[in-house]
Amino acid sequence: MQPRNMSMSGVVDLAAVKAAQEAKVKAEQARAETARQGGGGAVSPADLVIDVDEAGFESEVLQRSTEVPVVIDFWAEWCEPCKQLSPLLERLALEYNGRFVLAKIDVDANQMLMQQFGVQGIPAVFAVVAGQALPLFQGAAAESQIRQTLDQLIQVAEQRFGLTGLAVDPDAEQGDRPEAVAEVPAGPYDALLEAAVQALDAGTSAGPCRPTRTC
Repeated sequence: MQPRNMSMSGVVDLAAVKAAQEAKVKAEQARAETARQGGGGAVSPADLVIDVDEAGFESEVLQRSTEVPVVIDFWAEWCEPCKQLSPLLERLALEYNGRFVLAKIDVDANQMLMQQFGVQGIPAVFAVVAGQALPLFQGAAAESQIRQTLDQLIQVAEQRFGLTGLAVDPDAEQGDRPEAVAEVPAGPYDALLEAAVQALDAGTSAGPCRPTRTC
């Protein structure tokens, strides 16, 4: 079955001009603060795919999204489609070499995040760019479609927010990871997340696993 919302057509509605400009300014300020503190160096390839929980969401996703798009993969161990999609997303994160970071969130262990994003079934894939959230797709998807969506996401991140991604050092050790970037005020994030959830709910079912059953 085809995934729903497999396009970036909702970005214009989500990132209204004023909100986008505010987010861009905050992202620029956060990057400047990171540079002032001596951060923002090259990262290890291992840092391109991360496991995120509720405690680390602000630093690993919201703050990190001021320098690179963060793609969120909501998954669970019992979800069979997740076992197909997650390895593909991990491979693409390495292949794109710092153009985006993949954050994996186990819905069983992070129910609050699942509820905040309005996830009705998994796998569900979102993105956070400069603190702004938007839905990408839900359910399984062909690699070609995922690549097209990622390319559009990266283009929007560069053009609207000036996010050019992370420098990756293939020889860097895991411990070389720079400190999290400066905190970004909530700004339009909550309103945009709500709009993203509404946009996701307006789509058609893609046949994902539901949290209330095993598939």
